[in-house]
Amino acid sequence: MIKKLLTISLITLFGASYAQNIELRIHNQSALINGTNIFIIDTVSTSLSQDVAAEIDVISKYTTAKTIKVRKREVTSNAPLQENAICWGLCTLGVTWGTSPVVESDPVPMPVSTSSILYSGHVYPKANGGTSTFRYIWYDVNNPNDSTWVDVTFGVAGTASLNEIERITKLSIYPNPATNLLNIDLNSNEANKSIEIMDLTGRKVYTKIIAGNSELLRVNTSGLTPGIYFVSVVANNKTVRTEKVIITK
Repeated sequence: MIKKLLTISLITLFGASYAQNIELRIHNQSALINGTNIFIIDTVSTSLSQDVAAEIDVISKYTTAKTIKVRKREVTSNAPLQENAICWGLCTLGVTWGTSPVVESDPVPMPVSTSSILYSGHVYPKANGGTSTFRYIWYDVNNPNDSTWVDVTFGVAGTASLNEIERITKLSIYPNPATNLLNIDLNSNEANKSIEIMDLTGRKVYTKIIAGNSELLRVNTSGLTPGIYFVSVVANNKTVRTEKVIITK
């Protein structure tokens, strides 16, 4: 089964609760994605075997071995002819949207702390464009309330342009007010983007190009004059999100 991980963006769902015993991360990356929505974006192929995959590292924080299962729930889709499957231990067969709205995986032993197991969710477009969202829930077989989840939206552009896929930007800045250090947490699937900080006169005091879809910046603000500043996300030379921050001493 081909596993093709493509552009991913994260949407932080503030206030979401999830188990501290299981950490979900994009495969081979450091971004924590518990309780979020990630986007997988691809262009539809004429090949009926096309496989669009979301690969996720599932990391144990348990101090004892556990047995973990994954539950897949279909959330919404405008591509009813696409098929989907999950791989946790063994891979399920591809099913057409709506025929199996909820699927349970095989149980997989999860060793003790820091152990990681690769999970993958799959969409097979079958030459059909469209967008489908799934919720994947990991839980302890012996304690189902001990669980965590992530939503995955597969955007497969057919006759529509990739630019028509929803553009989403989440920006969190803290602490606010800030003194010597400002954290800027960005999750955005915009292209050609940067973070800019400006003072009230419009003078740019900080800028950084952002290559990926998720970035946590730690900006030294000790040299800035106390006052009000604006933190902006700029994509394709247009401001798409701005937050105000106060710098104090």
